[in-house]
Amino acid sequence: MSGMNTPESTEPGNADHAHTIRNGEDWIDVDGHPIEAHDGGVSRFDGIWHWYGTSYVNTPGGEYGAKAARLNPGINVYTSSDLARWKHAGIALAYPESGWGAEGTIGRAHVIFNAGTRQYVMWCFHYATAYPDVMATVSVADAPTGPFRILGPRATGAPPATWRSGGPAGSAQDLNVFRDDDGAAYLVYDDGSRNIRVDHLTDDYLDCTGESVVALEAVHEAPAMIRFRDRYVVAGSGVAGWGPTETHGAVAKSPMGPYGPKHCMTEQKTWGSQITAFFHVSESDNVVCMCDQWWIPDRKNLNRSRYLWLPLHVDPGTDTARLSYRDAWDPFHKAISH
Repeated sequence: MSGMNTPESTEPGNADHAHTIRNGEDWIDVDGHPIEAHDGGVSRFDGIWHWYGTSYVNTPGGEYGAKAARLNPGINVYTSSDLARWKHAGIALAYPESGWGAEGTIGRAHVIFNAGTRQYVMWCFHYATAYPDVMATVSVADAPTGPFRILGPRATGAPPATWRSGGPAGSAQDLNVFRDDDGAAYLVYDDGSRNIRVDHLTDDYLDCTGESVVALEAVHEAPAMIRFRDRYVVAGSGVAGWGPTETHGAVAKSPMGPYGPKHCMTEQKTWGSQITAFFHVSESDNVVCMCDQWWIPDRKNLNRSRYLWLPLHVDPGTDTARLSYRDAWDPFHKAISH
C-alpha cells in the first residue's frame, strides 16, 4: 500500500514494542530532547520510519521569508522502528550558503524514493524574500537522512491565472508529495488561489508533467494525499494563519480524479490543529493523519507546538473520509481505519 514510500520492510511489528501514540503531551526523542519536526511528513524506507519537519527553535514567533532566512537550521529528520520512539538523525536539508534557497525559508518537507534513479527526492516550499513569492522546490539525496542537495524551483501545472508569485515557476504554497503503488508520484499543493491541486510528476519525480487537476476548490492549504485500498483521499485545512480550522477532504477512484464532493472530516477545528500529512501502516492497514497543534502549549513559542496523530477512516460506500480523536492509540492495531 502506498504512503510508505518504498523500499520497505513488510515484516510485522514486534509485539513487545510499545507502539502507543499519546496525544496531548510533549513528544520527546530518545535522547530526552523535544522533537522538532513541524509541518512535515513520515516516510518508511527499508523498514525504518523517517519523520521530516521544520524546526522553529530560532524563530519562536513563526517568522518566515528574508527576516528568518538565517535563523532556521533547516529540515530535521528523525528515525524510528515503532512510531513511538524517535531518534534525531540530523539535519536532512541545511540552508545553502549561496544560490537558490539561501535568501528565503523552506518548509512542508516530504520525501519519496525513486526506484529508477535510486535517489531520495524531497519536495518542499521555498518562501522567498517577500510574500507571496512561495514556490515548489525539489532536492535529492543518496540516503534518506541526507544530506539533500537543492536542485531549485519547479513549475507546476497550475494555470498562470492562479499564480500569486512573480517568479517564473508560478506559485505553490503549502505542498505534499505522494507515491502510488505503481511507482507513479504526485505533487499536491495550494496553487496560490487556495485550490488544492494534484499534479502528475515525471518518472524521476523531479518535475511536474503539466497534467493537473483540482481536488479541493478554494479556500484551503496544508494539503495531504493518501491511497487507502482502492480510494484516494486528498485533504486540506482552512486558511487561518497559525490558527486551527476544520479539515475538508474529497475522495476519488483515481489519483487524477475526478474527485467527489468536498466534505468536512473533523470536529472542534480538527481538535485545535492543522493537518500536515498522511502515512500508511502496512502491518495493520491503518492510515495515520499527522497534524500540528500550533502554539499549544506555549503561545509565545511556536517550536513547542505539539503534534496530533489520528486514525483516518474511509467509507467506500459513500466515498467520504473522516478523522476520529483518540487520546492514545496503537497504529499497529488492526482494523482502526476500516
